[in-house]
Amino acid sequence: MTESPSARLLAMFHEAGIPFDSVEDAWRRAEHLSPLLGWLTASFPGEEAFRTCSEWLRLCASRIDGGEPAAALFAQARGNAPRQAHVAAGKLVDLRNECILARRPAAAAFADASNHLCEVWAAVTTHEEDGDTEPWGRAKAAAVAMVTAWLYQQDLKEEDKQARSLARVELTRLLREARASVRPDQS
Repeated sequence: MTESPSARLLAMFHEAGIPFDSVEDAWRRAEHLSPLLGWLTASFPGEEAFRTCSEWLRLCASRIDGGEPAAALFAQARGNAPRQAHVAAGKLVDLRNECILARRPAAAAFADASNHLCEVWAAVTTHEEDGDTEPWGRAKAAAVAMVTAWLYQQDLKEEDKQARSLARVELTRLLREARASVRPDQS
């Protein structure tokens, strides 16, 4: 039997020496973006998980120049057209490449983060999961890319550990805010 997203999230924190009483406790107090984002992607195809990721990308896009197109493409992944999520994921790769060529590193990293999340959604909703679309690994890659986008936006060095840590905490706060807006009755 496959471990549930909740059990895995709590085990990850416990193994890191950060025990939480429950998933809700982790969501309230954790300062680590990747495990919370992993819990969401592992909860796909849940509607709430998708809406939370979409809202998080929207919130991040309001703070990162050039992020809006990637957030909008991710939101389109839930459309009704055949293989819509795969189409959106492909367009996110194209957008990332366009941003790289245009020397817009923050927007490129943002599109990369969005693509990681979209690839998982596409695989899960079409039952095409494989090692390349493993939710926890892709969530970690998305978190790293979004932290990089955040740093580039602020003209900070990618290698600055303190800046990366502060960015991760702020992005986690935005993820919590996104989740609360999607679940207003449970905030």
